Amino acid sequence: MMSGARRAQGAGRARRAGRAGRRAAVNTERRATPRPERGGQTPPSARKEPPRARPLLQRRRVRPRGRRPRERPRELLTPGGAAARTARPGANFPAASALGAGGAPELAAATAAAGPVHRQLPLPGASAFGRECPEPQLQAVAAASGHTVMLVDQTDEILAKSKKGIEESLRKVAKKKFAENPKAGDEFVQKTLSSITTTTDAASVVHSTDLVVEAIVENLKVKNELFQRLDKFAAEHTIFASNTSSLQITSIANATTRQDRFAGLHFFNPVPVMKLVEVIKTPMTSQKTFESLVDFTKALGKHPVSCKDTPGFIVNRLLVPYLMEAIRLYERGDASKEDIDTAMKLGAGYPMGPFELLDYVGLDTTKFIIDGWHEMDSKNPLFQPSQSLNQLVAEKKFGKKTGEGYYKHK
Repeated sequence: MMSGARRAQGAGRARRAGRAGRRAAVNTERRATPRPERGGQTPPSARKEPPRARPLLQRRRVRPRGRRPRERPRELLTPGGAAARTARPGANFPAASALGAGGAPELAAATAAAGPVHRQLPLPGASAFGRECPEPQLQAVAAASGHTVMLVDQTDEILAKSKKGIEESLRKVAKKKFAENPKAGDEFVQKTLSSITTTTDAASVVHSTDLVVEAIVENLKVKNELFQRLDKFAAEHTIFASNTSSLQITSIANATTRQDRFAGLHFFNPVPVMKLVEVIKTPMTSQKTFESLVDFTKALGKHPVSCKDTPGFIVNRLLVPYLMEAIRLYERGDASKEDIDTAMKLGAGYPMGPFELLDYVGLDTTKFIIDGWHEMDSKNPLFQPSQSLNQLVAEKKFGKKTGEGYYKHK
């Protein structure tokens, strides 16, 4: 039999052998595991990450199949003046009125002929009042874009002349747009003309109009008298806009009780061709009014730019001083008007020289602008009046529209 000491020795050897076996197994496992790369980071392929539970917030955001996120409706002003809720953004003036006949006819035609409008506009009716250059073109553009337009002026003779100007403008557009299909062009002209009506009774128009665009003579007193009268008959929701190129919009808006629904819409000649429209926002103009007018200009196919109610806005604030400096250059005898025009066309790449542009815009309009600015800031050298300009206007030589200005026109 084995003694107690020997049994103790055997048990000790067995325990040591067991520990050695376990150490060997651990070392074998370590050798099978890839060593960490430099920096002590284990290669991605060797990392073992525990399974991740889906975050609680993520589980809560899961929507049932087939459901779409809810669109937030937007309030738009309806013809009745109440707020309507719709899920489609945008605005449109299906009907418009133009005050005047000189330039607004083309705005009317363009509004009626622009084709289908895909954005829902809150103002279905518009009127245009005015006798300055852009007004007939304004009506042409408005009518051509699918709007209903009412042209208003003082006499039937002026309105007949404006309607004729609108038709001529539309036929020029149709000739290019439907060059391969003259019949479709004729249909386009007739359809657009059917969207334009004329009247000499402003009160009978504005009560059912959503947008009024004024384009009369550049005279603050005359404009204020017109808007004071229209304000008494227009519906509460009706928006007023002036096409003035130089007068302060705030001064015109103050003649009414709707300063929050009053802004500037300055189009450029020729309206069917020129894409730019300056949208002038006064400190009182509401954001809804401003957005509606921006959408309206886009529906006409124009590119709106925003400007504060500063003298001349953007374009004229830069352009009129340039025109006046050309006149002063000519008056000093530094160069002839023909050479000045040629120099600016060939040297600066301008499509028209300053004197050609003066006659096209109208010398009376330019004089009104510079006189108004001079009255506001008489010490500004850029706003000083011109002797030759004053003389031509006094002789009723306004430029192209009267047959003579700085040049003679056939």
